[in-house]
Amino acid sequence: MVGYDVRELRPRDGHRLAEDFERLRTRAVAEGKHVVAYFSADWCEACRRLDLELGNLHPAASIGHVRILKMVEEPWEAATRMNEFNDLRTRFSPAVGTYPLFVLLDDDGRPVEEMREAKARLEGLGLEPTVALWFESIAAQDAQ
Repeated sequence: MVGYDVRELRPRDGHRLAEDFERLRTRAVAEGKHVVAYFSADWCEACRRLDLELGNLHPAASIGHVRILKMVEEPWEAATRMNEFNDLRTRFSPAVGTYPLFVLLDDDGRPVEEMREAKARLEGLGLEPTVALWFESIAAQDAQ
């Protein structure tokens, strides 16, 4: 049993969010991991529920192949660098200010499937639409 592999990006002097994101994304891909970009806000109830799930343990085969790169709105806003946050977010979704945005990326950093799409796909298969089952389905697709 393992926990989700979550790396939270925070504002750092002299570092741009997009550069830090790309560095961590590239490293994860080099390690053979799938990457999920997670944009969150402390005030978002759905984000709090998602964060509770991300605190759970699951079999390594289900979730161990995915690294989540998490960015939270408030720290960037407090640092008056919200434009960096929104610029990166709009690479994956045109909507700004709606949360959570939880999106699987391909090896080149392009969106593959957003959590809402995965939920509909899993429900269509008669499966419970959980993050762990979504990640497990990604591993199953890789095996094919």
